[in-house]
Amino acid sequence: MSADLAIISTPTTAERSLAAQARHLHPCALPRWRALLEFHWQTRLERITGLSLAYHEAQEAAADASSRPDDRLAARQLASRLAHRTVAERLSLAETEAALSRLATGRFGWCEQCGSPITTSRLFEMPATRYCAVCDR
Repeated sequence: MSADLAIISTPTTAERSLAAQARHLHPCALPRWRALLEFHWQTRLERITGLSLAYHEAQEAAADASSRPDDRLAARQLASRLAHRTVAERLSLAETEAALSRLATGRFGWCEQCGSPITTSRLFEMPATRYCAVCDR
């Protein structure tokens, strides 16, 4: 009897994960995911450009010796806030670029920590997410 059981092979973990991958994100949907990620990338790039321009204007206003001290202080504070927002947007841009890379390599939609599929509802909410809801906690 044990010899008969040895003939029936159970799928390995790798085979099970390949089967799960085939069911997770349909290949026909991948161009739409790419378009969504590229839209997010373009939007973030435009925001970064706008924030950078505003930052430089605020820096110039802060350095303007002909303006009042209160105005220069306000301009320095604005420049600081703009710099922080720009950094945050650049981090988001990097996350979007990483998601595009995962899409190109076939790892988009899979948790980087546990390897399980990330739900499509979570991907719609945060297309650049790296982790499933459980691992993100």
